[in-house]
Amino acid sequence: MADQKYDWSYFKRRIYINNSSSRELFRKWATPGGITEWFIEFATYTDSEGVKRKPEEIVQAGDKYKWVFHRGSEVEGEVLEVVEDSLFKFTFGEKDPHSDEDVIVTVTFHDRDGKVWFDVLQDNMSDSNYSRVYYHISCNMGWIFHMNNMKSILSCGHDLRVKGVKRMHVDAPSAYPLEGYEWTSFKQKEYIKAPLKEVFLKWATPKGITEWFIKDAEYESQDGKIRKGDETVKSNDKYTWQFYSGLVMKGTILDVVPNSSFKFTFGKKEPGSDIDVVGNVSLNEKDGITEIELTQSNIADNEYGKEKYNLSCIVGWSYFMTNLRSIFESGFDYREKDENLAEESTAYCLEE
Repeated sequence: MADQKYDWSYFKRRIYINNSSSRELFRKWATPGGITEWFIEFATYTDSEGVKRKPEEIVQAGDKYKWVFHRGSEVEGEVLEVVEDSLFKFTFGEKDPHSDEDVIVTVTFHDRDGKVWFDVLQDNMSDSNYSRVYYHISCNMGWIFHMNNMKSILSCGHDLRVKGVKRMHVDAPSAYPLEGYEWTSFKQKEYIKAPLKEVFLKWATPKGITEWFIKDAEYESQDGKIRKGDETVKSNDKYTWQFYSGLVMKGTILDVVPNSSFKFTFGKKEPGSDIDVVGNVSLNEKDGITEIELTQSNIADNEYGKEKYNLSCIVGWSYFMTNLRSIFESGFDYREKDENLAEESTAYCLEE
């Protein structure tokens, strides 16, 4: 089959936030104090005369910034454009190593027909492997987490960031180093402060998996019986998963080891193929923390596989696995459950 074409030069993410306003959201981005409440640990903005902005002061075009994240990484750049309550635009690193061009992020704020949201457009990225991995995959994961962290903070006061720990919100070991990135499989880890048995049931029962991942789940045993909501699924069960976005997936549970692992098919390697993409979840508990390691493999080594199963699924699992942690930590389910809004909120690339 011919490789599918995907535009790796940009992506656009959207999030709807209740009980807020475009004015409040703008200030969460455009003031030094506001941006540290949900995104970074420290923020310094300096104007053209070298004067540092105050925490509550709206930054201006031409300001230089330095951001320090909780995991220790730093980003420096420039504010390009600020329109109060409407737009915030800034540079976000070099397009490629030693490039003279910058990646650009434009945030726009909207308050219309009772809905409040903002869009993050990241563009001017190259089609190099470096840019695909570092900017398109890594930044997509990052924006998913931090945008939903703002939603969590404004909705229930819970900050999802892991402070004082040198790890990402969702670790993606296969994404680093950038050179030699493995496109045919990936691995992610999340850490849940909950007993392993409870985490396992969130994956391996029809009721549990709908509480953080999908809208409806039906499992049919080999003898044609439908599993009850609190019943642990078994190897060779057939599943039907329906998402809030309207997407329906069908597949097979390949293996279930109680309180240890959950393995399943997750679509076909490519259209017309008989080979399944496979997801495998392994669970381990240490010091009251349950580590979830999710591996997805059998991804096609072409543009279709890179877009549909590597990028798209990394983004998706980052969204949902962090939501699982959110539910255990605060009880807050940040999924957008309106079908139309859900499709926009979880899409990794929206049309202009």
